[in-house]
Amino acid sequence: MIKALAYVVISTPKLTEWCAIGTSLIGLQVDVLNQGAAVRMRMDDKIQRLLVLPTDGNPKLTMGFEVENEAALAQTTVDLNRAGYSVFSGTADEIALRGVANMFYFIDPDGARVEVAWGLKDAGSALQPGRPIGGFRTGELGIGHVALGTAQHSEMSALYKDTLHFKTSDYGNTLFPIEFLHVNPRHHTLGLANTGRGAAVHHLMLEYNDWDDVGRAYDMALEKPESIAVSLGRHINDHVTSFYLYTPDGWMLELGWAGRLIDDDWQVEDLAGLSLWGHDRSWLPQDKRDEAKKILKMLSARGLRAPIALPTETLEKKASGIKDE
Repeated sequence: MIKALAYVVISTPKLTEWCAIGTSLIGLQVDVLNQGAAVRMRMDDKIQRLLVLPTDGNPKLTMGFEVENEAALAQTTVDLNRAGYSVFSGTADEIALRGVANMFYFIDPDGARVEVAWGLKDAGSALQPGRPIGGFRTGELGIGHVALGTAQHSEMSALYKDTLHFKTSDYGNTLFPIEFLHVNPRHHTLGLANTGRGAAVHHLMLEYNDWDDVGRAYDMALEKPESIAVSLGRHINDHVTSFYLYTPDGWMLELGWAGRLIDDDWQVEDLAGLSLWGHDRSWLPQDKRDEAKKILKMLSARGLRAPIALPTETLEKKASGIKDE
């Protein structure tokens, strides 16, 4: 029933810092509401994709998944109830702030709020990015993906695969156990990892249409090297070329380009590593960083490469079955 990650809600004690990074580095359009009580961040023609709310408490990220219509929302409620999850309707203020037709939320096994909605509204005006960029790859793919560190991997995996009908893309056990799940042609919408840190947001990935926009963001990040959590590199599974920033709240933001698309013929794979090259993870313990470097050398010795799936390949073309000559 779930078709995409439509938006995320970021509750933060550092609203000003989020506005700064959102505009100048990421290139989002930032719309301040209610005299700073809420900020909508736009990536495309939708009213918001990142809803940023101030809080005096601990920072949080809430995923907002999208279903097709009210009937699908009702069916998802039934599915969750059958699995033992209580479902709570969104308030009128929550629905209006998110700009959706209707929504509900539930609490996952790690204690995090998860939202499900339908009818995300159009903005009614053209996107005005915070810096000159070629836009973001969204549409039916959703805004990107979220990776979570989970303390209860089996329960979280059962929730998303058995109850919410996500499908496995691939999985790995090299640096830490991780599972990648998809709901549409984007390689994965959700990653579930046992990083040894317990339940936490690991990262949010946003995908640019143009490679140069990743490079320019990297240039800006290099002005504060301590802000870079993972160096420039390329993933082995979704083939995204990216780097990771520390957000103002301490979790990571992946900025990437050229993610591959998958279809119903996709074959699940046990991954030989997490990256083809690069992606030095400064947050890992030194023994794990050394292990990651050994894996990269092994993959290099094997000559493992991957094609680039240019974002200019339209979903309509893929759906029609037309193939390049």
